Amino acid sequence: MASEAINKKFIETIAPCAQYAYKELGKVLPSVCIGMACVESGYGTSVGTKYNSYLGQKVGSGKTATKYWDGRFFSSKTKEEYKIGSHTVITAAFRAYESMQQCVLNYYELLNKNLYSRVLSGVDYRTQMQQIKLCGYMTSSTEVNSVIKIIERYNLTQYDKGIVAAENVVYSIPETTIRKGSRGDAVKWLQQRLNEHGFALILDGVAGAKTIGALMVFQSQHGLKPDGICGPATKKALSS
Repeated sequence: MASEAINKKFIETIAPCAQYAYKELGKVLPSVCIGMACVESGYGTSVGTKYNSYLGQKVGSGKTATKYWDGRFFSSKTKEEYKIGSHTVITAAFRAYESMQQCVLNYYELLNKNLYSRVLSGVDYRTQMQQIKLCGYMTSSTEVNSVIKIIERYNLTQYDKGIVAAENVVYSIPETTIRKGSRGDAVKWLQQRLNEHGFALILDGVAGAKTIGALMVFQSQHGLKPDGICGPATKKALSS
């Protein structure tokens, strides 16, 4: 078991990473991310931390890289609680990262996917932890309560204050044309408007393949040329 000094040092180290990721990607409270990292990594003392794995993200069914994970992984034994009170030891593939920040960003990236659509923004840390559990992030029957206790013991909600997540910022309609490769608040405006029309994009301000693909679908649905370029006509349709 980590000492109190180690616990506090770990929290102080990972907190800025969680705050940055929340500001960039939104939804999951920094306190929830920090609390889960404390449990998943044993306050930064688990074997996986040498691979910068602090939140227990598994590779999953495939090894397709994402924006915040380049496909590297390592294998490690872990206990899964498929049946309450009964633990099964398995060897699983876990995601490896270049840094703690990359790990945290990938955690936020993952929890912004459709698989975690039941995890809602604008709710308290207790509710978010229950939602994360229901979506299947962990099999442990005790982790939700463990994280909640850590949040309250170390007053982790202090890290939730004064930060506005990207999802809560209302971006102004841009004057520039947006196309593949565009970056910045103009793209965040586009992503925000597309999400209002039923898409589920991360507000990262980068017009990559997923954003342009969603834009082309939107254009097709609204009688516009599906060229993946957001000009005056597309902006008008998105704003309606």
